[in-house]
Formats: sequence, structure tokens, C-alpha cells
Amino acid sequence: MSKKHKETVQKQFTKTADAFARFAVRDSAEVVAEKVEFAKPQPHELVLDVACGPGAFVLAIAPRVSFVTGVDLTPEMLRQARAFQAEKQILNAAFARADAEHLPFPDASFDLVSCQHAFHHIIKPEPVLLEMIRVTKPQGRLLIVDPLAPESDAKFELFNRIERLRDPSHTFSLRLTTFLSLFEEYGLEVFRQTLRRRPRSFNQWMRRAGLAPGKKRYAETRKAMEESMPGDKAGFSARLDGDDIQFIHNEGMFLARRLPADN
Repeated sequence: MSKKHKETVQKQFTKTADAFARFAVRDSAEVVAEKVEFAKPQPHELVLDVACGPGAFVLAIAPRVSFVTGVDLTPEMLRQARAFQAEKQILNAAFARADAEHLPFPDASFDLVSCQHAFHHIIKPEPVLLEMIRVTKPQGRLLIVDPLAPESDAKFELFNRIERLRDPSHTFSLRLTTFLSLFEEYGLEVFRQTLRRRPRSFNQWMRRAGLAPGKKRYAETRKAMEESMPGDKAGFSARLDGDDIQFIHNEGMFLARRLPADN
């Protein structure tokens, strides 16, 4: 990832940390618990959450494992995570600032390494995936969760254009087929996989990006979303709901492990 884009990511999430963490959270407690269960944590395990944001997954999985570390590029997100940790009085967790392309841990350090809702902020996902693989134990697991872009080229382009209108740190969401090809290329076997249709409120989605009605980017994004609705041109399954828009993020959840060396 270029230095300029990393600065864009930090600027975006510094500006929106409070809204992102407290007022317009993406996932309910039930959805976070679902993701913890999907990962199949074990009491003896050491866990790393890459691009942890305000630490929701870290603090949810901590009671189920030995120790969990969350890393993020944005200091303000880490401040929020530590504040939530203090509120919950969770002792077997820690947060640190780190670049996902250069994780400050030895090889084979963790039983489970996760990265959630971050791949669409990364220009080249390969270096991040390689770092995740490097710090995972040979028999360990990788958990990747991210919104999926449509397979159709036209819908893929419009879907990602609308996402970038809302958030300049968005690069592009990957297709399901792209994720699966990426895992195969880097010697990973996906042994658990699921697709979830996550309902979203447009106004809450915008608020999480620091945008309120009346802001230029809010208006541009809303116009593009509304124009995409006839024929579902962007794959959001969007519909008007009073002064709001209800839409769907198709979310892929993947649990993978390294293939044996002789494969």
C-alpha cells in the first residue's frame, strides 16, 4: 500500500473514530458473536486481529481464548479500543499500532489470525495476506471477513464507485471468485465459508463515514445509490425507506488453513 493511501486511511478513520466506534457501529453484538463462533476459538489459543478498529472482535473473542492482540494503523481507533477494554475490564487483550503489510511479530506466532472489513481499504491485498500467513502457526487458521462485490463487471464498477464516493479510503471490494483464487494461489484451503446478507441503513452507513445530510459527499453518494436502484445496477438491493435507504452488503466469511507442503 502506498504511503499516500495509508495517510488517506488514517485521515478517514481518525475523523470518523467516534461515529465508527460508538454511534453507527456496523455490527450488532449478535453479529460479532456469530463471527467469534464461526472462528471456533479454543481456550489455549493466541489470536491476532489485523486492522482491529475499535476492538469489537478482540474484546468479544478474549473470554474464549488465552490471549488476543489487536493491531491497527490509526491511533484514534486504538484509543477507542483501549477505552472499551477498560470499560469491559478485559485483561487478556492488548492493542498496538502496526502496519498490516509489516506485522511486528515472529513467524508462526498465532493460532488464529483474523482481518475483518479491511481488505477493501487495501490497494494490493497480497502483501497483507502473506504477512497473515507468515505469523500464523502451521496448523493455525486465518479468518477473513469482507463485503463482496458483484461478479458482473458493470455492477462491480458501480458498486465500488459508490463505495469510494462515500469513503475515499475504499479501494475496491473483491468478488467471491477473486477471494477464492487468492486463497488458492497462496496455498490456503478454505474449510469453512459462508455468505451473509447484512442489511444496512444508508443514513447510518453515511454517519459511520462522518457524513450527514447536507454534506456534498453525502448528496453525491445518495444520488448515485438512488440512480442505481432501477434494475439493481450496483448490486446493493437498495430500496427507499422514508428519508432513508435500506440496502444489503453481501459479506463473505472465510476460515482457511495452510495446505500441506506436499500439495
